[in-house]
Amino acid sequence: MQQINRDGCVRCGTCCRKGGPALHQEDKQILREGHAGYQHLITIRKGEPAFDPRSGALQPVPQELVKVRGKGKEWICCFLDEESSLCTIYEHRFLECRLLKCWDPSGLESAIGKNTIVRFDIINPGDPILKVIDVHERECSYQEVEELVAGLSRGPDEPETLAKLTELVRKDLAIRLYALSELGLREEFEFFIFGRPLFKVLGSHGITAESPSGSLKDLRLSRNPSRTGGSAFPRSGT
Repeated sequence: MQQINRDGCVRCGTCCRKGGPALHQEDKQILREGHAGYQHLITIRKGEPAFDPRSGALQPVPQELVKVRGKGKEWICCFLDEESSLCTIYEHRFLECRLLKCWDPSGLESAIGKNTIVRFDIINPGDPILKVIDVHERECSYQEVEELVAGLSRGPDEPETLAKLTELVRKDLAIRLYALSELGLREEFEFFIFGRPLFKVLGSHGITAESPSGSLKDLRLSRNPSRTGGSAFPRSGT
C-alpha cells in the first residue's frame, strides 16, 4: 500500500525516476554532514545539452550545475530505493526534492537555476584538482563541441569537423587519465570533477568513438545520425 503523507505525496518514486536534483547553496550542509558525497554527484557543464523541465525542450544549460547522479546508464536518482520507491536520505533530502510537488510544480520551477552551486563551491581551496578543472574547461569546452556538432548538419566538411571533435575527445580523456593516475583521483569522483566524457555526449548526437588498439592515439570518431537518442541527455532540474 502506498504511503500518503500530510502534504499529499504518495511516495510513488515517479519524480525520482526522472533524474536527481540540482544542488543549491542551501544543500552544502547536507554534504558537510556526510549524507551525500562526491561519488553521488555529477557535473553538468555550462553549454551541455539538458532537458529543461519547465519547457520540456532540450537546451544548453546557461550555467554549470551540480546534480545528484543516476544509476548506471539511467538518470534514476541514486538515492532511490527502487524496490520500495522510497528515498534513502529522505530526512536529509536536497532543496529541490523538498520543493517538488508533482501536483504543484510552481515551488520547484521558481528555484530552478537560482542560487545553485558549482564545483568550486564544494572543493577545498588549494586542492590541485582545481587547476586541472580549469585546464579541462579551457581545452575541452562544450561551446566548441556544440559549434562543431552543429556544423556537421550545415556543410560538407564532415571529415575535418570529425577530426576536430576527435582531438577534443582525446584531450578530454587524457586529462581524466592524468587526474586518475597522477593525482590519485578516485574513479567514483570522475563525473563530479569533469562531468560526462565528451564521447558519451557525442554518442547522443549519433557520433561514436572507437579505438582498435585501445590507445588514445588510435581513437577515431564516426557519424551515424540514426543512432541519436534523447534518453542519454540529463535534466537541468529534478
